[in-house]
Amino acid sequence: MSYKQIKALILILPTVTIGLWEYIRHAFLLPYISMDLGNWLSPVIVLFVTLTVVRRLFLTYEHLQEELEKEKAEKTIFQERERIARELHDGIAQSLFLYSVQINQMKKQYPSFDWSKLEKSLRQMHDYVRHAITNLKNPPVIDQNPWKSQLTNWLEQYQLDTGLIVKTNFSYPAEQLNPKEKVELFACTQEALTNIRKHAKAKHIELSLIPWENGWKLEIIDDGIGFKSDPLDNPNHFGLKIMKERAKEIGATFSFYRQGNQTILVIAKGDKKNGNLSDRDR
Repeated sequence: MSYKQIKALILILPTVTIGLWEYIRHAFLLPYISMDLGNWLSPVIVLFVTLTVVRRLFLTYEHLQEELEKEKAEKTIFQERERIARELHDGIAQSLFLYSVQINQMKKQYPSFDWSKLEKSLRQMHDYVRHAITNLKNPPVIDQNPWKSQLTNWLEQYQLDTGLIVKTNFSYPAEQLNPKEKVELFACTQEALTNIRKHAKAKHIELSLIPWENGWKLEIIDDGIGFKSDPLDNPNHFGLKIMKERAKEIGATFSFYRQGNQTILVIAKGDKKNGNLSDRDR
């Protein structure tokens, strides 16, 4: 049944009902039903039809309205993604291509200079932009657990880009995380793995989201070179400080330490000690 048909039925059904009742009443039921009883039965019949047939039509109408609004919202989101993808392609991607051309020209003028790091950074930036454009151009996939799928897809791309092996363990149900926790944990995971890629020289990474003290614990372990002093005391390590602030915003604790040949990052939220994870409680 179409949207217009449902709307028309809702408007005319009570009128048709009372008209049909009055016709049957006067044509066939006058010898059996008094005028007073017929007058009382008229609103009762209309109420019965309203609570049964018309109410179902209203529910169907509301469902169609919700579907229409959802379709409009999805279309708006997709159009916005297309616009951002075009801006990335026409702006940043073109600028990066121009920079690569300029670097090639400068290499001829200054052949003794080591351009490898700059070229590597430029390629990484180009890859990030290209992947972002691809993701934006593809319509978002509706998933029962989109957060976990998004994180898994990001990790797969990360492994392809870096050649690093990331072993995952998601034993804590992601649907039990609230929206704020999902946003902050995803951002912290990206920041942590990006730091490992840049500085740790690791071969293997372990990423776990597991139950912990009636809550959860995100743990990231790598076998990289680690650090000599407390990185949180270094004013240049903004990434770790931002992760610590993100953890604080969702009521979680942040811990970053070296154990044996492994570097361990922990963000935890639970009932133990009111959700606090001390440096010794690992």
